[in-house]
Amino acid sequence: MNVLLGQSGALLGSKSGSPLYVNLGNVCSGSNPIWSGTKTWGDVYPCNLNAGSIVSAGVLFSLTAVVVGAVLHMLLLRWPKGDETQAWGARMNKLSTLIKRGGAALFSSMAMYTMGLAIFVFLLILVIFSSRAASDATDGIRVAAGYIIAVVLCLGIVLISVNNAGEAFTRAARSAMQMGGVSGSLRTAYSSGSVSGMLTIGFVLFFMCVYYLFMSLGRSRDAYSQYGNKCNLAGVFCGQTLGWRETTGFVYGVTTVTIMVRGMAGIFAKAAEVGSELIFKLEPDQAADPSRNPASIADQTGAVSVDAAAMLMDLIETVLFIVFAAEVLAQGHAPRMALPIWCMSATVVSGLAAYGFVRCSNAQVATVGERYRNMMWGLRIALYVCAIVNIFVFAIATGILYRGYPSRFGGEKEGWYFFSCLLLGDIASLFVWEANSYFTATATSPTRSVAAAGITGAATMFIQGTGVGLISLLPTGLVLMLLIISCGAIAGQYGIAMGALGFVSVAWFVVAVACLAPVTYNADESCNQSETAGVRETTVSLFLCGESCASESRAWSSAAAVLAGFSILAAFKQEAGLGALMMGGTESDSASEGIMFACAVAGALTPLFVAGINVLAIGKGPALLRRFKMATMEIFSKRLANPLRKYRFWDAEMKAAVAACGELMDIAGEIVQRYKERNTEEQIRQDTGIMAHILRTPYPSDKARNADVVTMLLAGHDTTGFSVAWILVELARNPNILRKLRAELDAVNPKMLPWTLEMLKNTPYQDSVIKETFRLWPASALGPTLRSPDRDIDIGGGKVLPKGCIIACVPKPALRMGIADPDSFIPERWSDPGNPDLEALEQMSHMPFGAGKRVCIGQNLANAEIRMAIASIVQRFDMTLAHEPTTDFFGSLKPGGAKIKPTFREY
Repeated sequence: MNVLLGQSGALLGSKSGSPLYVNLGNVCSGSNPIWSGTKTWGDVYPCNLNAGSIVSAGVLFSLTAVVVGAVLHMLLLRWPKGDETQAWGARMNKLSTLIKRGGAALFSSMAMYTMGLAIFVFLLILVIFSSRAASDATDGIRVAAGYIIAVVLCLGIVLISVNNAGEAFTRAARSAMQMGGVSGSLRTAYSSGSVSGMLTIGFVLFFMCVYYLFMSLGRSRDAYSQYGNKCNLAGVFCGQTLGWRETTGFVYGVTTVTIMVRGMAGIFAKAAEVGSELIFKLEPDQAADPSRNPASIADQTGAVSVDAAAMLMDLIETVLFIVFAAEVLAQGHAPRMALPIWCMSATVVSGLAAYGFVRCSNAQVATVGERYRNMMWGLRIALYVCAIVNIFVFAIATGILYRGYPSRFGGEKEGWYFFSCLLLGDIASLFVWEANSYFTATATSPTRSVAAAGITGAATMFIQGTGVGLISLLPTGLVLMLLIISCGAIAGQYGIAMGALGFVSVAWFVVAVACLAPVTYNADESCNQSETAGVRETTVSLFLCGESCASESRAWSSAAAVLAGFSILAAFKQEAGLGALMMGGTESDSASEGIMFACAVAGALTPLFVAGINVLAIGKGPALLRRFKMATMEIFSKRLANPLRKYRFWDAEMKAAVAACGELMDIAGEIVQRYKERNTEEQIRQDTGIMAHILRTPYPSDKARNADVVTMLLAGHDTTGFSVAWILVELARNPNILRKLRAELDAVNPKMLPWTLEMLKNTPYQDSVIKETFRLWPASALGPTLRSPDRDIDIGGGKVLPKGCIIACVPKPALRMGIADPDSFIPERWSDPGNPDLEALEQMSHMPFGAGKRVCIGQNLANAEIRMAIASIVQRFDMTLAHEPTTDFFGSLKPGGAKIKPTFREY
């Protein structure tokens, strides 16, 4: 029988095939018959490694990170803020003070509740681990001390990051004002994130290593033996069987703070954002003034707390989980225990190298998009520098730790197996970042498709965004599956943990860009509120860069969390005795777990991907409408009323308009084809809908049928909704008319029951209000109404319109002719019998729905909808006009930008 010693496949067994049991005392302290020569195990590598040598690199580089972070923070504080001698500078500095004050208040609340929970958990851990000590009576106080140290440490990190972001944004805004401020503002904002990254990783790595030393003090080599004095896997590989398992207290502490900060800061940030948006919509005159709008300060404070603090803690928790899992999976094997700590030190080296490469062109480019692309390119270079430096540090660490490693334990090649896993994780990290960058960058097709969906409203934009977001999980999921399978095949469960560690080796860069978002957001907001001229193009570009980086870092963090989860699961299986690397297990069992984990990713990914496809399929209908609107806009903008203009083949605009006409016909053809595919001939014969009627009707050609479909799509284009909006605008402008209308409605329906058509017959003043709105703001304001007179018409001046000619009448100006005070909203002109304008108005000159045999077939429905909507709204709300509309034309006359502040009426 052979005894499996490690995941690399190194076996220790007797030549005769009989079981071989190794006495731990002989292996770790005295002479051993397996070892030839006079040296004892304690004198030979790797058994001569101790706890100090395992964490030496971590302590050294973590202190380096803390020192560099502190120096950089002092340099950041010396950079100029807003100029106090100018109004904008004083205003910006005041904003910074208010945001820092708000952050301190939020932190105080979070710290109070977190410490309350931490004290309870501290006592719980103390009791549990003291009563069930794994090795000696000090287990309880050691584990509990690690927990409370981690809580206090993480709360300090949160305070530093919030304070740092509050200090940095004014300096980033000031940098944007300098000549060539694009590169300067980016570097200032990134410096702020680097300070948070350096101090966070430095402090966490340092205290984790020190706590590990604390846990190893006074421990015997045999303290964690799982199998009595028989073959202890960790004891065979090294002379120190150390207690990473009992560093769980430190991990629990970090997790506690992460949960509390994510929960409380997230709720605060969203509540503040909603409050700020409500004030902006309802009190636009106060929204831009922070002294009158505390919600604006709360919103900016929330951005700092969520992005700079919660995101930071998420990343640190993920990295710590992966390191902890790798240490547990090392099973006391000294080089394996040292490798995760030494490789985490690589993040310090690579982070410093990346910081030196964060820059972009200072050329005064013309557009916001070009500035944004310059900034993103500068950050991308820094990311690749970070990844390349990591590879070199991984190779150096592996070479040092596995040089001269005994062949009976796997030899030097075992270390290079682990290096391969680290390398694959590093490369996978770049692939995941680039994939998420593609789905979030402003110039790529997924983002543009979401923006284009907004043409047809918020709902279609949400549908498209949800579909794109679900589809974006596919490349990340595939990369994770390949990484898990590859690392599992190379080095088993420990190899998967090493792959995860290689993935998070760019954590410093990710922490820096995650903390970039609140700085850039607040820099742009402060420039906007301080009314600094000539800077917004740079700060808006900086804001877009920060938002893109925030999205990418969140997606990257989620992928890292998946790897951390599988690493922790593997460690749990091993500690619970369920893993493949138990006595009597085989290496193929361990490698197959990589495939099992990958299948778990595939299982989680499949329903999300299918859901994304279905959501995008739902959005195809609105996509047709979007194409239809764009084509209609193209036609109206080129004014193809003259049929001869389409033959102006030399005119590029006319060719575009003619192409748009063809697009409309194609869309109609697609609609017809889809209807045929979804319905049988029998269903079409029995269907009473208008599409079935069009299909049943014989047409001379498919083109003629498609033309009727286009007519149905164009008819009633947003006219009802726009008409209701114009009525509300006029009522908000004229409160006396609003009160008069409400009095009529209350008299007809005093109990505010649901309105019926019978009730609406008794509201003549409402009819006058609606007619007056149609006169001032006809839905088809610019589209010409075509008429043909049945007799010659003398229009004066010797001019006659002959019988049968075509007269094009533009409604909006025509309905203002021949009446007194035509631009005023006077509903009484329609109901006052003594009004001289009444006759002119009723002589068929006012035809919002047309007349004759071609009258609008939706006239009765539209009238009922408008009357019921206006009656219901007016009875319940008072209205004030917060923002005057502009007359936007998009097929129909739209009150663009109109904002009405509704309040419940007083009784």
